[in-house]
Parts: sequence; structure tokens; C-alpha cells
Amino acid sequence: MTIEHALTLLFAFLQAGVVLIGPILLVAAVIGTLIGVLQTATQINEPSIAYAAKVAGVVILLLFAGPAMIDKALSYTRTCFTDVARVVR
Repeated sequence: MTIEHALTLLFAFLQAGVVLIGPILLVAAVIGTLIGVLQTATQINEPSIAYAAKVAGVVILLLFAGPAMIDKALSYTRTCFTDVARVVR
């Protein structure tokens, strides 16, 4: 295995990680910030509201973007399995 191939595999790993985890973290952060601002403005300090809103947002995201995210995970997995022979050498 060459350094270029190792860097290619690392880049593919990082790209798959960003595509799979990035949207989930972004949605949870945006919803958490909006709920925090809303709770601060109304002086309601209930943590279960923010938690429920984050869970609902992530579930909705996974319903709409889940197939594309699974496709990316499967393509990365296929790439890893096809490169096993090259990595072992």
C-alpha cells in the first residue's frame, strides 16, 4: 500500500463521516440554538422541550435524507471491501 492510496482511503473516510454525521449535528445544533433563544426570551427553562425538538428534527432529517446517507455509507463500505486486497499487500 502506497502513501497515496492510504491518503485516498483516509480522505474517503473523512468525506463519508462528514456526509453522514454533519447534517445530523447541524440540525441538532440549529434546533438547540433556536429553542435556547426561545426559552431565554420566554423564561421557560425546561430541558425536555429542547431534547424533544432535537429528536424530532433529527428524525425528520433521517426520513428525508436517510436514503442518500445510507447510499453514501454503502458506497464507502463497498470501496473498503474492494480495496482489502490492495491494503493487505
